[in-house]
Amino acid sequence: MAHLSEESLVLLALGESGDLQAHEHLAACPECATELEALGHVVRVARADPPAPAAPGPEVWAAIHAELGLSDAVAADPLAGSGDGGREHDGVDAAGSGHTATADGDGGRGGATVVDLADRRRRGVPYPLAAAAAAAALLVGGLSVWGAQRLGLEPDPTVLATAELEPLAGYTARGSAEVDELPDGTRQLVVRTDPADVDGFKEVWLLAPDAQRMVSLGVMAGDEAVFVLPANLDVGEFPIVDVSNEPIDGDPTHSGDSIVRGALEA
Repeated sequence: MAHLSEESLVLLALGESGDLQAHEHLAACPECATELEALGHVVRVARADPPAPAAPGPEVWAAIHAELGLSDAVAADPLAGSGDGGREHDGVDAAGSGHTATADGDGGRGGATVVDLADRRRRGVPYPLAAAAAAAALLVGGLSVWGAQRLGLEPDPTVLATAELEPLAGYTARGSAEVDELPDGTRQLVVRTDPADVDGFKEVWLLAPDAQRMVSLGVMAGDEAVFVLPANLDVGEFPIVDVSNEPIDGDPTHSGDSIVRGALEA
């Protein structure tokens, strides 16, 4: 049974309804359902309005101080005695006026906050903590932008042809393949298969109907791979998708040991 693609799971986690086949697969596949739940948790966390974090206890700075071997001059907890737990947010407004955005969302909520790490260090806030906060902000912001692109701002590719990949002798794995055309005209072949035991590595080919002429697209790492098709490659001349089990013997030709195979149809 071929699992749902990572792209399909991400779109479902972001709120896309998905087709009936995807939901039927989720109902029958604990592995995909678990992965979807994990992705959904990431999305919920990224979209949530987090509460102001609690200030760490003095033992946290003590551990950092000991681990980094810092001098006694900075042994005191730099967050001790800060009225809001050391969680003030330094920022600048659009006019560069040096406006301060506080943790309660006053003054600039929804906009970007510029954190001056050098100023943090001058005032005694540990650099690792400031860097971690900045990295977390970038992660959430990046996920939001990427999610918006996947939710419709980025045009979906056009599916030109699809194939059901059937197992060949000695194998039980199945799979699927499709040729997509991106908005810029680039064509790509997306191949997905069930896991299969191989002696060497999996290689993806496009074969002519007589299986005497073929084009290697490359190695398939894992159970899903995307290959950009050469602009001058006529898929109609090489419509058979083949995934082979290739020994590591230095021979670039087809091993003759195919795992799955199927014909592309528009």
